[in-house]
Amino acid sequence: MAGEKLIRFYRTKLSNYNLIYGFMTQRIWAFCLLMILLLALPTAFGLAFGVGGLWTGLIGYAVLFLLFYYLLIAKKAQKELWKRYHIRDLKKLHMLKLCLLRNYLARNGFTSPEELGMLQKVLEEDDSFLKKNFTIKNMAILLVVLIFAALGAVFILEASPEGHRIFLVVMLALFVLFLAAVLRIIGYVISHFSDANKRSARALIRDMQELSASYIMEQNTDYQPYREMELVIANNDILKEIIDGKAIF
Repeated sequence: MAGEKLIRFYRTKLSNYNLIYGFMTQRIWAFCLLMILLLALPTAFGLAFGVGGLWTGLIGYAVLFLLFYYLLIAKKAQKELWKRYHIRDLKKLHMLKLCLLRNYLARNGFTSPEELGMLQKVLEEDDSFLKKNFTIKNMAILLVVLIFAALGAVFILEASPEGHRIFLVVMLALFVLFLAAVLRIIGYVISHFSDANKRSARALIRDMQELSASYIMEQNTDYQPYREMELVIANNDILKEIIDGKAIF
């Protein structure tokens, strides 16, 4: 239960969307709408100049995508970072998330590498269960592919003459590979939405390992890796509310 609450806190409160992109939803929607409208570019080139024109249009679309992403999203994100947290570098956003997690865990009683290690074991046990589910899903995909392969083999054995069998074997092999690829893609698409907690748990474990290392560094040296981020949090009421959220127990 504690692990689920901590993962939910990490996935929602410490997400990039909650910290930065949630403040620029209008700009994101404008970018998406613009990219949809610009799909007319490769379409028009393809209709006018054939396959060569289509490739030219796609290259132009990719260039425009990168350009407008930088102008509408990346630049705006940098401005929002400075406006809300007085951070100029997007890379420091990760340090801010680590510092928020560190303070939240400290508020719940986890203030040493040993205590973080105990909490990490709870999360790793949950993650091992998710890995078993992932293995079962892969076995199900393999079973479907093998069933189709077996049915195809029966059909080939009944085919005649001999030349047709060779052709059917090649076609069956290509079909099995195609089916396996399609099922794997479908599995990835489904897991992207259904396994969000699993990805968050793994990212949380990595961040907790980094926090454990920072505690050891502070004990053995004078270096304070989160001093700058502590000042940012101390001067921001929104970040203080994140730390003062519901306890994990």
